[in-house]
Amino acid sequence: MLGFGSMDRRFFHRLGASRLDRTICSEAGGQAWNLVYGKKYGTPTEDFRLAKLVLAWAANIHGNNVHLWPMIEQARRNGARLIVIDPYRTRTAALADWHIAIRPGTDTALALGMMHVILNEGLEDRAYIDEFTHGFDRLAERVREYPPERVSNWTGLAPSEIEQLAREYATTRPAALRMNYGVQRSENGGTAARTIAMLPALTGAWKFRGGGGQLSTSGAFAWNKQAVERPDLALASPLAATPAS
Repeated sequence: MLGFGSMDRRFFHRLGASRLDRTICSEAGGQAWNLVYGKKYGTPTEDFRLAKLVLAWAANIHGNNVHLWPMIEQARRNGARLIVIDPYRTRTAALADWHIAIRPGTDTALALGMMHVILNEGLEDRAYIDEFTHGFDRLAERVREYPPERVSNWTGLAPSEIEQLAREYATTRPAALRMNYGVQRSENGGTAARTIAMLPALTGAWKFRGGGGQLSTSGAFAWNKQAVERPDLALASPLAATPAS
């Protein structure tokens, strides 16, 4: 907040630069998460150390989420597995127990394929779904269209790999899903982020400390943006004082 989220704002306000709606980076993914959960809440970073499975979906934790990485290491020392879904062999993927290199842009298909397996094999948490979710029947109807054999053609994974991933994710508790914003920076990326975000609700992963999912935890923190960004400085900028020609 001091380095990126305020000092640069104050500088450009004082300079009199044009205003920018800062949505290019993460808006689609953020809106997708909110459509599923209502607010940007997520598994606390410190609780990832309690997970028995960490599924990093387009999240290069070791490279650009370094404050989370010590929690991943602690979880693995306690027996957790790290699975990375990423077309590129990132630093995190190179250190994973299982790197799943899907074809770019096929994240939605893989998530739906996982759901197909989970529901087909009865691995969902029906008690959790009935009490804490809505729209399950429509989702269940939709995922019937995505058996592993069909999803395999899009993702480049073998049907057996899709089945293994779904079973391991659904049956390991606690399971923590770390999704990052790279997923939404593609065609229909918002849909991909929204679909992936549904997985912890389908399996009831939220019931266990160390389980659930994280895209952002910003909804849990309130900042006084007026104080740190100082938009009032724009009123005193040299450009603001320059009369229009």
